[in-house]
Amino acid sequence: MGGKGALILVLGFSFTLGYISLNLNRLASRSSKNMAVYNEVTMSHNVAQAGANLGLSRVYVDPTLRGLITDQTLMNGVYTNSRLVVRMDSLNPFTLRLRSISSHITTMGKTIGDTVEIFFSPQRNNSFTLLFWMTMFEGNVFWITGDSVWGRVHSNGNLHMAGQPVFFDKVTTSGNIDPRPGTRTNNAIFKNGYETGVADLDWPSDLSELVAASTVGGKKYTSEIWVELDGGTAANNDGWAYVYNSSAMTPGTAIDSVDLSDPTFNGVILSTQDVHVQGTLDGKLSLTSLADVRIENDLLYENRDPATGDDILGLIAEDNTIVVNNTANQSDCIIDGSVFCRDGSFTAENYNHGSPRGQLIFNGSIVQEQRGPVGTFSGSTLRTGYLKKYKYDQRLSDPLNRPPFYPGYWNGTLAITNWWESIRIPDFDY
Repeated sequence: MGGKGALILVLGFSFTLGYISLNLNRLASRSSKNMAVYNEVTMSHNVAQAGANLGLSRVYVDPTLRGLITDQTLMNGVYTNSRLVVRMDSLNPFTLRLRSISSHITTMGKTIGDTVEIFFSPQRNNSFTLLFWMTMFEGNVFWITGDSVWGRVHSNGNLHMAGQPVFFDKVTTSGNIDPRPGTRTNNAIFKNGYETGVADLDWPSDLSELVAASTVGGKKYTSEIWVELDGGTAANNDGWAYVYNSSAMTPGTAIDSVDLSDPTFNGVILSTQDVHVQGTLDGKLSLTSLADVRIENDLLYENRDPATGDDILGLIAEDNTIVVNNTANQSDCIIDGSVFCRDGSFTAENYNHGSPRGQLIFNGSIVQEQRGPVGTFSGSTLRTGYLKKYKYDQRLSDPLNRPPFYPGYWNGTLAITNWWESIRIPDFDY
């Protein structure tokens, strides 16, 4: 029995070890196979990603590109036998899709694939109030020592610097900064950096949207008008705009009284001629002229606290917005609001005459076709006009917080809304 028992025991161990060894070999073989398949799946995914990046580079150069971008089979290197198809298609007026599809034949003869899809919005309107400062052309006007600017600055032209102006947010230009920062007279301080050679921002060709709004739900006048803004009581959003047809603005002689809290009023007052304005705003208003807007005195929000205030003023001109040279504006001028000059400038009347007028204290956003001067300087010393103290109203960084029907721009490049990567993995031989 002892000999037979020993033999049975040896045979049992041999059978068990053989079975274990066989399974280990099978597992090793499957692991190698699975690793090879995983490697080929990863290769397919990399090809699809490469196609997506190729498509993006082509679309960046030409945002109007539609249809087939590339269809090619790779015949050399580690990606041999991989096919790549990239398309850009319009799904509807509001959605574009860039699709990159890879197809790879594995060493076992199976075909695996991967897809990357990127969705775009072709229409993304941004209010110009997202910028503190924007010009199409800067002309020969310089930022100088003593100028302090809070908020994003952009120009489709060149920016000129002399001395040490301070910019607290990023500065961009489609042209150049002259002189280059840190050279010659340019000692400007860019707290959040700068970038040159960026894409132009589109510029509107007219104020038709505001004209239409003034005729349906707004107020439209065909003569020169003077507007006195009245903050009403201490309560919130009960302001008025009184409209006169002469500079006298005698109480009781207004040709119109606009309740800014009236739910049937859409917030637009427009004249086809010059619009003169002064006073305190309680509410939301876009004051528009198809000629010039002329600021006769301080323009203030009733609640000037940036944390709690909800007053929003747009000063929108087809031509210029002008700080008038009068007694009221001889010693500083304070402006709360967003200025837009479609075919003109924000400037000070007779800026190069007389004695210095102190500071032009601005809280809001300034967008103009060509930069207008507000003073003259000898070196960094004010000779005439105003010294600039410009600050961005941070509430305007919310794209929904804008004056009624305020002009906007279309993105020059497409905005990515979604990016999906979907790996199609074949069944592994578990």
